[in-house]
Amino acid sequence: MKKLACQYALLRFRPFVETGEFANVGVVLLCPEGRFFGFKLLKKYGRITKFFHELDSKVYLTGKALFTEELDRFATHIRLSALDGRKRVVDVPLAVGLFAELTRTRDSMLQFDERRVVLADDPKAKLKELFDYYVERNFVTKAYQERLLESAVRRILFRDDPRIGAQYVQEKVGTSDFLVNFPFVHKTGNLVDRIIKPLFLGQDDSTRVLNHGGLWVDKLKRLRKRNALPENVLFPLAAPKPESKAYLAYEEIRQELVEVGVEVTQANNEKKILAFASEVAPSASH
Repeated sequence: MKKLACQYALLRFRPFVETGEFANVGVVLLCPEGRFFGFKLLKKYGRITKFFHELDSKVYLTGKALFTEELDRFATHIRLSALDGRKRVVDVPLAVGLFAELTRTRDSMLQFDERRVVLADDPKAKLKELFDYYVERNFVTKAYQERLLESAVRRILFRDDPRIGAQYVQEKVGTSDFLVNFPFVHKTGNLVDRIIKPLFLGQDDSTRVLNHGGLWVDKLKRLRKRNALPENVLFPLAAPKPESKAYLAYEEIRQELVEVGVEVTQANNEKKILAFASEVAPSASH
C-alpha cells in the first residue's frame, strides 16, 4: 500500500507565558492526497489541573470549547474548498496553505507547535496513533518507567564513587533451564553475590500491580528453588499513592517479595541503595 504524506501539529496548552510550561492537549492532521483533515483534543482535564494546580479548570474547558468550534469550522471549510471528494483533483496548494494558516504561531493559551511531516497508510489511524503517543502518552509503560528507575539507580551508583557503579552490570542469572535478566548484578569471580532490581509498581490499577509484581515474585521463587539467587537482593520499589486502591495490591507484592527473601526499599531511598551496593566493594574504599 502506498504511503501518504501527511502534515500534523501538536496543540499545546500554555496558560502562563512567564514560565513557558505547556501540556500537549491535541493533534491536527492534514493529508491532501487522502482528502483527509482531522483533529483530536484531550477530553479529560484532570492531568491539566494537576500540572497547573493554580489554574481554575474552567479556564481550560472554556478555551477548549472555543477552539473546538474553530476547528469544526475549519474542517468544514477545508473539506469544501480543497478536499471536496466531488472534485477530480485535490487542490493541494490551497489545503496546505489553509493548514499553515490554522497552525500559525498564536499569542494565546492554546497554540500549535511547529508543523511536522509523517507518512501513513491510513491518515485517520495515524491521527489516533499520534494523539495516543503525544497526548495520552501511551509510551509511558511500566517498562518505560522501570528504565527510568534503572537510570536513576545507575546515577546513584556512579555519583559518589564510579568504582562502585562499575562493579554492577546487566546480566542473566539462573541455570541452564531458567534465566532471568537483571540490570545490576555484582559478581565475585564467577559467583553472583548481589543483585539490585528496581521495580515499578506505581500503576493506578490494582490488577496491573499484582500482575507485574507477581511475575517478579514468581521469577524469584523459581531462582530460589534452583539455588540460583544470591542471599543479597535489593528491590527498590516505586509505589502508587497511599490513598489509591492500588496501594493494597502494592503492599501485597511488597510482602511477597520479603517472604522470598528479598530486601525492599523505596525507589527514592538513595542512602539505602548506595549502602547496599557499597557493602561488596572493599576495593572502592581504597
